[in-house]
Amino acid sequence: MTSPLLELNELRFAWPQQPVLLDIAHFRLQAGERLFLKGPSGSGKTTLLGLLGGVHLPQQGEVTLLGQSLASLSARQRDRFRTEHTGYIFQMFNLLPYLSVQDNVLLPCRFSARRKDRALQRHGSLEAAAAHLLNGLGLSDPALLRRPATALSIGQQQRVAAARALIGNPELVIADEPTSALDADSREAFLQLLFAECSEAGSSLLFVSHDTALAPLFDRSLALPELNRATHLEAL
Repeated sequence: MTSPLLELNELRFAWPQQPVLLDIAHFRLQAGERLFLKGPSGSGKTTLLGLLGGVHLPQQGEVTLLGQSLASLSARQRDRFRTEHTGYIFQMFNLLPYLSVQDNVLLPCRFSARRKDRALQRHGSLEAAAAHLLNGLGLSDPALLRRPATALSIGQQQRVAAARALIGNPELVIADEPTSALDADSREAFLQLLFAECSEAGSSLLFVSHDTALAPLFDRSLALPELNRATHLEAL
């Protein structure tokens, strides 16, 4: 059996002066797997995503990505490791307002030589890599590339955030409510591109959403239910 891309073992996390929020005995995500994760507000989804990226560290247990224990890295090393290997689509987008659409998409390649090299190998130039992703998401107007990201509509900003997460073929793509601002047609195009890009790169996809109608599109679905004493990953 091949080693998982991502693995959690005996993980427990609580915020200061708060009860245990996450208590996960064991969890694995295989390379290339598409996983749908759902859970109500307050169940710990956002905290879990922070733990997977090494933004937070658990009080107990271990998060391992690509065989690397995140707790064994310094904060700076975790930041670098996250940029190299993980693409995030944030619920609040986290676009830089003073940068153009194109420069926002290219940010991971500015900080990660690995992702820059992968984008260049696949598309020949960083600009072509950004254009490929944006075109696939319905943002094909060249004039859009030069606009500040915050000059776009909410739905367009969400697609820019997706292109930024996908550029450079990260091994893990984490999407936090990525379709919440999209209409039905844009959502379909978004999901087609997301699945195609992850498949092409062999990336694993962890997709967090309240829209359970999307769950059948994924290889596996998990629920993160809200409990009084702790939150556990449970199969749907």
